This record gives sequence, structure tokens and C-alpha cells, in this order.
Amino acid sequence: MRFTGYLLALFFLSVPAAVLLGQEVEIDVEAPTLVPVGSTFRVEYVVKHKRPDRFIPPDMGELQVIAGPTGSVGRQELYINGQASRVDLYIFTYVIHADKAGTFTLPSATAVVDGKNYTSRPVPFEVVEERGRGGGRPQDGGQGGQQQPQQQASAEIAQDDIIVRAYADKTNVYKGEPVRVYFKLYTRVSIAGSEQQKIPSFNGFWTQQLGTDHYNWQKETYNGKVYNSRIILDYLLYPQQSGTLTVEQFESTFIVQVLVEQQRGNSLFDDLFGGFPEVKQVSRKVSSATVPITVKEWPEGAPDSFSGAVGEFSMTADFQNDVFSTNSAANYVVRITGSGNLPLVQAPRLDLPSSFEQYNVKTTESLNRTASGISGYRQFEYPVIPRAEGEYFIEPVKFTYFNPRTGRYTTLESREIALNISPDSTGRATGYSGGGLVTGVSREELRLLDEDIRFIKLGSAALTLRSGSFMGSPAYFAILLLIFVAFAFALIYLQKRIKEMRNTEVVRGKRANKVALQRLKAAEAYLREGNSESFYEEMLKALWGYMGDKLNIPTGILNKEIVREELLKRDVAQEYVSHYIGLISDCEYAQYSPSESGHMAETYADAVKAISKFESLIRKRK
Repeated sequence: MRFTGYLLALFFLSVPAAVLLGQEVEIDVEAPTLVPVGSTFRVEYVVKHKRPDRFIPPDMGELQVIAGPTGSVGRQELYINGQASRVDLYIFTYVIHADKAGTFTLPSATAVVDGKNYTSRPVPFEVVEERGRGGGRPQDGGQGGQQQPQQQASAEIAQDDIIVRAYADKTNVYKGEPVRVYFKLYTRVSIAGSEQQKIPSFNGFWTQQLGTDHYNWQKETYNGKVYNSRIILDYLLYPQQSGTLTVEQFESTFIVQVLVEQQRGNSLFDDLFGGFPEVKQVSRKVSSATVPITVKEWPEGAPDSFSGAVGEFSMTADFQNDVFSTNSAANYVVRITGSGNLPLVQAPRLDLPSSFEQYNVKTTESLNRTASGISGYRQFEYPVIPRAEGEYFIEPVKFTYFNPRTGRYTTLESREIALNISPDSTGRATGYSGGGLVTGVSREELRLLDEDIRFIKLGSAALTLRSGSFMGSPAYFAILLLIFVAFAFALIYLQKRIKEMRNTEVVRGKRANKVALQRLKAAEAYLREGNSESFYEEMLKALWGYMGDKLNIPTGILNKEIVREELLKRDVAQEYVSHYIGLISDCEYAQYSPSESGHMAETYADAVKAISKFESLIRKRK
């Protein structure tokens, strides 16, 4: 142990100081979520980036520690935007024996680095009675004493192993007040994917969907059991009618991976080499409960300037121009800033003198959508042109909104603006060259003739006589022929497309490569983040999903032996088949082995090459 300590100290001192500068210290905990009673498992406290001056062990309490803490050193390779980087890891490992069932919490540990304390988060885990999860031998019974593997796999998934719950931050709101509703997935099993999702229609709500990519998997205790949980859908809902509105159920069928033991035969060979666990994929349909939302109507007595704005806002209103002259354009700008139902805010009414022309309002906005609501600004530009010189007063603009926090209406009012309109550059008092305005009258009597009297066209009408008729001409028959040919080609093309779409095997085969590339792209993102668990999960989805779609194998019976058999039927070389099957096995092993995270880049490159190779091989055979 002393010799090991010397080696560790020598390694720590040899790390270049430049690598350590500018990197934030982190301390993570790596431990399983579910542990069978009577088993022994490892817990690793991992300090990243810098060597700790001192490690303060956690108080394990009633947990039975067999060994530890044992120090070790590792290194993690990261690839971000094509740039390779390394993260130094200082690992302190405990070996713990699970002697009784129940829910427990791994306490926080503290690492002291450069005089600062860095503390890990508490991590819950559950010790469960062994129910065969991972594949116990099936009991004999029924016809011939054999139990189907798919039925056994289904029995391994408890009713509460996968749960989807809907949460609403408020259930009693005013009309137009935002409600955040999100759906969280709780799982105690490995999920390979999902299908047949039914998203709620959100009737009665104006909806804004929020992104969920920034949410990570977390360990969470629910109903006394430990789950891996993650928000999978997130929405901002703005109720548009009063009464009781219901957020409908979210439904989805998840593809679950379960380890089951292969059935053994009666021969000595089967007793020696059979019975190894096998991954089975089982479909499990889950749904969330409905969520009722009580929506209150706005109070009576709303001002005329209220048009449905709900939230908290401020307003500025002014002309962009400083100098005004007749027949020159100007912009009156109203900007409403704050948080609430900003996308639904309408332009306030602007009253102008009769000698001002007003054009269509231009709207621009800058919005920030977060879980707390929508904030930012919405700007309205009113283009106007004064047609007569003189002094004018622009009446204040009024904007009223309802504040759900106070339950009252608030009216914002801009200042009155005095404008002095000077003659245009021609020096004329009013009008523009060529008529269109009556000159020699006061500005209050000024009217545009374009609004009631149109000019009479002067000069020759330049009318020409057209002889002959288009119908029956050569051009007429040529157009008819082109229409007939185009219709025939369209009919043939549509019949071909309908025939292809009815052939599910062809459709699945064509989309196999596209779907696999999308999943590989997601895996590459996890590779850059260094998230090994999610990386290997996406890799397995890509590898299994590609073969299932390309070979038209139903998800429920997809396994390595069937994939191998189907590929060999298509005369694919044995070496390519074995390499692909081996790649799947490596990902399945690495998913449960934290020590394999350093090979993620190599695994990703192999998967891309393998799928590209099989795309060309299988296409040639077809």
C-alpha cells in the first residue's frame, strides 16, 4: 500500500500545471440504481481535473463496507467540435455488501483542492429482493415444461418499472396566464426506444413547446423506489377560455431490454455451456394521468384599451425621427417589454390627425422561452406621412394588460407629442407635383382626391382589334396535349408510389440508414459530452434499429441469432456478420461497465463504418 501511494504521488506531481489551469473541479458519484439482496457492488467517488489535496470519506452509516476507500488514477478522452482533450480522474472506490432490502442513500464525500471544499451529491439506490431480473431459469410447467422466452421476459418487468407522470406548476390560473406542464419518465429498466407516441392535443390552450435536450437522467426516489428519471416533454400552455380544461394523457409504447437466461436442454453440452443471459426486447405501453386546470375569467370592467395581454409589461412610444416635413416618411414606434403572453399582444391603437397617412403596422419581436414563461419585447412600427405643414399634437397611446399576480388591470399611457411639420424640399406649402391634393386650403380641410375621385386617363386609348379565337387554334390543342401527357405521367408515378408505400418491407429498408444516422448523430453528441451511459444507449438503438429496419425483423423477435441467420441468407460474408454482432455485444457490455468509457470514440467509428458497409452490401444483394 505504501509503494502504491508513492506511485500515485509521483504521478500526481508529474501532471503539467498548464493542463490544470482554467478547469473547474468536479466530484461525481458512480453507483448502480438497483442492487439485489446479498450482492456486492462498487461505489466510485470521482474527482475530475485536479488532484485532491485531501479526500474526506463519507459516513456510510448502516451500509456494510467491505473495502475502501481505494485510490486510483484514470484519464478520460473527450472529443468536442473535432478537438481532442483529456480529463484526469482521481477515483476513490468502496466495495459495499447489500445485506437487506430497502432504499438507501450514498452520503456525500468531500474533496479538498487548493484549500476549497468540493462536495458530491447524495445518491439514492435501492436493494431489492431478487425477482429474476437479469434472467433466472424458468420454472417447468405447461406443455412439455417449457416457458416461452418472450413471456418470461414480460414477467420480469413489474407494472411500476416504467412510469410516466404529468406535472403542472399551477392548476388554478386566469385566462391567458401561462401554465408549465411537463411529462417525466421514471424507469428501473433499460429502454431501447419508443414508438406509437400520442401527444396530448391541449384543447383550449395556446401552446409553446420547450426543448428537453438540456435535461439529464437523474436518480430519484418515487413511492419508496429508486428510478432513473428525465423530463421527456415540456410545454408552456396559455389557456384561451375559462372553465375547467384538461391536459390529456400522454401515451407511448417503450421498447425495454431485459436480460433472461437461455433455456438449457438435457444434454451435458447444454449443462456446461448453456444458460447464459440473453437480451430480450419487450414492448410496454404506459400513459400518464390527466391533469385538470381551472381557468378563471378576467374581472369585469376592462378598459377599452385592453386586448387580452396578460402578464407584467412596460411600454415606450415615440417617433424615430427628429425633423419632420411634409410628404416625408416617419415611424412611430411602440415597444412593449415584459413577461407574459407576449406573442399574443396586439398593436395598440394610434390616433393621428386627418392630414397624416398611416400604413400597415410592422411587427418585430425578440422572445425568450423558458420554463418560467415567455419574456422579451414586441415592437410595433407605424409608418406615417404628414401631408400638410403646421403644428400638430399626437394623442397618447394607451395599452392595458391584466396582471394575474395582483388580479387587476394596469393601463400604460405614453406622453402627448407635439410635432411641427415644415414644408418639403420644394418649398411648397402642401401637395405634391401633378395634383392629388387640393392646394390653397387650410390643413384641416385637406383631403386626398385618391380616396374618392380617380383621375381621367388623357390621350389616345390605344385600343387594338384582336382577330380570331384561341379555342380551336394550334396553341389550344398543344396545351391540351401537354395537359394529357402530364396527367398520364402523374398517374403512373402515384400508382408506383402507392405500391411502394404499401410494401412495408421496402419502406422500412429505405428508412433504415436515415434513422440509424439520426441515432448516431445523437450518440456523437453524448460522445462529446463524455456521457458514456447515454452514448452506449444510443449506439444500441442505432445498431439494433438499423438491422431491424433493413432486414424487416419485428422488434419483438429481434436478437443476434436471427440477425446472423438473415444476413447469411443474403450471402453476407461471415467476417462482416461476426464483426457487427461483436460490436453490439461490446456496446451491451460497455453500457454496464464504466471502465469501458474510454473506447467510445473507437466504438463510434466502428459503428459508422459497419453500417456504411452493410448499406452497400445489402443494397447490392437486392
